[in-house]
Amino acid sequence: MSPISKKIKVLVADDQRLVRDGIASLLGLDEEILVVGTAENGKDAVALARQCRPDVCLLDIRMPVMDGISALEQIRAEGTSQYIVMLTTFDDREYIVRSLRSGAIGYLLKDLPSEDLVRAIKQVVKGVFLANGEVMNKLLGSLESLQDKEQELSSDATALEQCCFLTERERHVLALVGEGLTNSEIAETLSLSEGTVKNYISNILTTLGFRDRIQAALFAARNGLTREQK
Repeated sequence: MSPISKKIKVLVADDQRLVRDGIASLLGLDEEILVVGTAENGKDAVALARQCRPDVCLLDIRMPVMDGISALEQIRAEGTSQYIVMLTTFDDREYIVRSLRSGAIGYLLKDLPSEDLVRAIKQVVKGVFLANGEVMNKLLGSLESLQDKEQELSSDATALEQCCFLTERERHVLALVGEGLTNSEIAETLSLSEGTVKNYISNILTTLGFRDRIQAALFAARNGLTREQK
């Protein structure tokens, strides 16, 4: 993947210069990644996204002028970057839920190992949802504090009824999604290709009426769907 045109283009936004420069330098060491810009606030990130059209945006949550979630919403609305990941020190449940509902495909904490961040960038462009273990734990527990709890429970009831229209293999894939496995891990577990897994997940989302993989994962976890139940 040596040609620049085939590299994964990344934009980094963080209000701390040492942090954003450090992240940019780290990512720049990988031959498959090209850092196309860095921004010190959300407003600059939005402007750079328009200019550079990055594949991935790494956004901090708390930044001056415009915060990361506001920048996320504007970048998503303008369609100037396909994959947006929040990279922050804050694991507040409210931030996590707001970010994912606004369209982030991942929520990572800055204390993750550097090699994991590089690996995450390569996974996210495959459509894989990313989150630290502690983030997933708070995400799974968020139902109790959400104002639309009744709506989500109703949605779960409808989805549970629709589960009868899934094949046995699709129910197995859904259970693995709920356990937090990536497409590649599911493929390895079930001896399938990643393309086949993606097709299964697409059909699962359509059948159960879910917007994205995150909803499917939370549904499976909340309702205790396991590999044994399939």
